[in-house]
Formats: sequence, structure tokens, C-alpha cells
Amino acid sequence: MSLPASDRPRSPGTPGGAAGQRLRAIDTLLADRGQLFQALFLSAPIAKALVDLDGHVLVANPRMCALTGRTPESLSGRHVDLLAHPDDPPVGDLGLEPAPGEPALDPNLLYDGERRLRRSDGSELWVVQSHEVVRQNNGTPQFVVLSLVDVTDRRRAEEDAVRRAYTDPLTGLPNRRALTDRLRHAVALSRRRGLHVGLVHLNIDRFQAVNDALGHEAGDLLLSQFADRLRWSTRVEDTAVRLGADEFLVVAEDVEDLDGLRALADRLLSVLDEPFVVSDREITLSASVGLTLGADMTPDDLLRQAQSALTKAKADGSRARIEVYEGALTHSEVDALQLETDLRHALDHDELRLFYQPIVHLADETLLGYEALIRWQHPTRGLLPPGAFLDAAENNRLTSKLGAWVLRRACLDAATWTEDLRVHVNISARHLAEEGFAELVAAALEESGLQPQRLELEITESTALFAAEATLHAVGVVTEAGVTLALDDFGTGYSAITALHRLPIHTVKIDRSFVADVVTEPSTAALVHGLLQLGRGMGLQVIAEGIEDLDQADWLLRHGCAMAQGFAFGRPAPLPNPAEVLIGEVTQAPVEDVAGELLPEPAAPPAVPRPRIPPTPEAHDLQDTGPLASRTLFDDLADDD
Repeated sequence: MSLPASDRPRSPGTPGGAAGQRLRAIDTLLADRGQLFQALFLSAPIAKALVDLDGHVLVANPRMCALTGRTPESLSGRHVDLLAHPDDPPVGDLGLEPAPGEPALDPNLLYDGERRLRRSDGSELWVVQSHEVVRQNNGTPQFVVLSLVDVTDRRRAEEDAVRRAYTDPLTGLPNRRALTDRLRHAVALSRRRGLHVGLVHLNIDRFQAVNDALGHEAGDLLLSQFADRLRWSTRVEDTAVRLGADEFLVVAEDVEDLDGLRALADRLLSVLDEPFVVSDREITLSASVGLTLGADMTPDDLLRQAQSALTKAKADGSRARIEVYEGALTHSEVDALQLETDLRHALDHDELRLFYQPIVHLADETLLGYEALIRWQHPTRGLLPPGAFLDAAENNRLTSKLGAWVLRRACLDAATWTEDLRVHVNISARHLAEEGFAELVAAALEESGLQPQRLELEITESTALFAAEATLHAVGVVTEAGVTLALDDFGTGYSAITALHRLPIHTVKIDRSFVADVVTEPSTAALVHGLLQLGRGMGLQVIAEGIEDLDQADWLLRHGCAMAQGFAFGRPAPLPNPAEVLIGEVTQAPVEDVAGELLPEPAAPPAVPRPRIPPTPEAHDLQDTGPLASRTLFDDLADDD
């Protein structure tokens, strides 16, 4: 600032002294301060911009343009928040106030310190920002000189050092050092929210054998691929950690109960479903898993529980075993979780079986076909019915895999029967809605050589009622090919009539719960009678399920039911041979014990026995079973009895 001569401070000494000479030099510089300022501003080695008090850029020096990737024209007149990074909170929300004696400025100018900005190409940079207010001679604020020093390289070097300290260099996952902080945070958060922290401790089975066979380089590639799959299958709030070697841990926050932890463990194990490819070789891996669930406990206690569960999972040398820390679960819960693990390997170990239950013409017990029913020959628990493991299949997302196996096996078996016998296969709603279901049915028919008209898919009433567009499309494709559709458990769902109109239903099956009381309960009898009339009125085949005695069969026959299924005509049994097409007297024995062995040459033409129940006026359409009734009772069949 240039001062009047009268106001200039005087130094002690003579006017021609050193102090006087310095003052004259200052006057000379200030006399041309505009040109001097311009030269210093434009040649400054750091980014600078003149900004008005409201935050709009007046002029930017070349270094500022180079740093931000913008031209002087694109910066001139623009607000400085143009440079702010969109992922950072607005500077105005920080509550910055001007220093005492400083004028009111835009908040973006008040911020002094390190901040993140965005270049014109979208890339980020880190700068140290500072500002200086330039005043007129009378002290009035005129504009602000904004300075930016690029510290991006230093910032990235610091972040890289931190990343190396807390990251596993091979897999890119957090390491054991990072686990301590993450687990401490998760435990504290669970206490505030009243939820649990879940730990899933995984150890790759027989990984050392892979290293020995393929070398450590291949082993490292395998671990990297496993880590990538593990990372993709975790939630945002979860943390996957590599503890070392072939051990991994997932910290799951906000777990409500054991079911939530099971669902997470199932998703993590699913990363092993597909083979890994290393050096042009496919490698199949499995992992042993230890689970624990806790809330008000220390991180060290949680880790010990997870390690204890994993140790138990690997104790007997088995593979792909899941163990839960027993202090957190009941025995039944641990047993259920083990069953889920076993089921994942039932397909690979050929432990599944198909049993078949006869479907007959009710008037003369002519065999019309079989319903395929899945069983599991568990290596230690014996033969399990579907009710014992279908929930485990649902939890493990194996329903579709089991359904595909049943469909293929049933078609292959049915292709060996006589051409007038049909096979019924149950299809879950989830499987039916999956992409590629129609192609799966077509492939099963082509492989087996079974005619489409001999395959009937059974779905539940709720599946038909709430079928999505994908389901409707898949059903349309398979039925156009000749496959028929049956509505199982008819009458037990939400709206039977609506369900019948949504899909091209061919057959309805009256649920066994109605048949059980049809003789003793008048209200049930009236309901079943109405269902029979509804089915016949719509031109549908009607099958009554669960018939166990003659009284039920008699009532259904007299009220117009044409087809039947139940213990009265045969229990579910393994694959029948052609000699087992005769369903004899009402019995509790399996059907194969009732029918005799097939003779190579029948001794005499068989005679068709008369129906046990005489026809009645109400049974006028009992013979109308469509293509299902094309054979007689003893065609090509004779036995010693």
C-alpha cells in the first residue's frame, strides 16, 4: 500500500541513511504494482485464481487451468464449487465462519486445508487449499486469491501404505490386522442395535494337495479366484478376510438369528459350485466351515468360538462339513444344519432314489400310470422321505437341482414302461419360474425318448394362482409340445377357480385331507362332491389322492370320480417292472409284493374282472379318462396266482 509522504514512518538517522533508501525502493515497486502483481500471478508455480467474494472465478493462472483440466474461458465466471468432488459433503454444511476481521466470504473460500476435487475428465485429485483477501487502499475487500497445491501423489502414497498394512497382497482382501478393528466395530454396533455378529470361518479342504500337485503358483491363482468369488457373494455390510494360507473368515453384521447366518453361509459355499480353472485345468474345491453367532461378547471370544467350530468340522477328516458352535445352538439346530450340508453331496454320491405310486382307474383298478416321488438314501440315517429334507433343499437352494434330477430320472424310467402308462412329476414353483425350465423338459424327453403326452407335471394351486410371466411362458412352451399339467392339492389353496383359469390345466388332484373324511364328515363330502362336479364340468381329469380303504373308494366311485391314488392301490415303491401293472386287492403291502412275475408267454388270454363296485346313475362318466384308459387290466400279463 502506498502511503502519503507525510504519513511515512521515519527511521532514526539522517534522511540519506539506509532506512530512507529502503522506503524509496518500496515506492518505486508500488508505483507499478499492477504489472508486478500480474507477473507474479501468471508465473506462480502453484495453481492460483482471483475469485470475487461470492465465489465466482474472475481469472485463473495457467497452473490452475492445467491442474483442473479446464481452459481460462471455462473457469471464468463459474463458481468454485465446480471443482468440488460430488461424493464429498458440500463445504457449506461444515459450518465454517470467517476469522475475526475477515469479510463474509463464500464457504468454499473459507476452507483452508486438504480436500478432494474433481478434474474436468472426472478424475479426482487432492490439494491443500488456502486463501488470501486482497483489499483496496481504503481497506475494503476487493477479491480473494485462491491457491491450490497438488498433493495427490503424497495422498496416494499414504493410502497405499495403509492399504498394504491392512490388505493381503495376494487376494486383495483385508488381512488379520484389519480383522481386529473390523470385528471390534461390528461388536460395538451389535450392542447398540440389539442384533448379533456372525462369523463364518472357512478352510479349503485338501488345499495342500493342490499345491503339491500343481505348484505354489497355481495354488496362489486358485486362492485369488476363491477370494474374488467370496468377495462377490458377501453383503455390503459384511467383511471377507484372509486369515492366512487357505483360511478365510467373513464377519457378518446385523444378523438377526441363526437362519440369517445359515443363509449367508449357504451363499458363501455356493461359490464352490462351479469348478475353478487354473492352467487350463478344472479344479473342484470344497470347504469346511465353522459358524458362530454372538452379541455381548469380546471379539477374541467370537474368534475362538468360530475356530472351535471349524476344528470340529475338520476333526474326522471329512470334507465340506459345517459345524456350528454348540454353545449358540440347540442339538436339533446343529443336526438340521448338518443335514443341509449332507444334502449338497447327495446328488454327487448317487444317494437319491425315485419311488413310484400307482394311479388307477377307480372302476376296475386298471393301471394308468405312476407318480414319481423322491427319496434320499442317507448313508447314516437310512431312507428319508421328502418331508425330512425338502426344507434343507430350500435352505440350500437345491430345489431346482433336485427337480431337474427327478425329471430326468422319471423320464428315463417311464420310457421303459409300456406305452400306455404315464408318469407324473412334481415341480416346485421356484423351479418352474427359472429361466431354461422349458428347455430342461425338452432335453429330458429327448434323452429318454419318452413321448411328451406320457409326461404330466404336477404343480400346487398357489403356484398356478401367483405364477409370474416367466412361469406362464414356460408352461405354455411345454404344454404346446404335448406335456400335460396337473393341479395338485386341489381345493386347499386360495382360489381353485382362478388357478384353473390361469394355466392350461389338464388334471386336478383332490387333496388327501378331503378324502380322509369324505365318508364320516357330511361337510367334507359336500365339498368333494362339488370339486368333482367342477372338474368334470370344465372337462378336466380328476384324481382322488390318499384313498386308504374300500369305503372311501366306494363313495368316490358312486359320486363320479374316475381315477384314484393311495395306499389302497399301492404304496410308493422302487421302479416297477412290467409285471407290476396289476393292482390287486386292497392291501397295505407295496405294489411289487402284490403283482406276480411276468411270464414270457401267457397261458391263456386274460379276462377282465368285474368292478368291485357296481355302477350307479351318478357314475355315468367313470369310463371317461381320456388317453389314460387305453389298456385293459391283464394286457400281456399273467402270474401264478
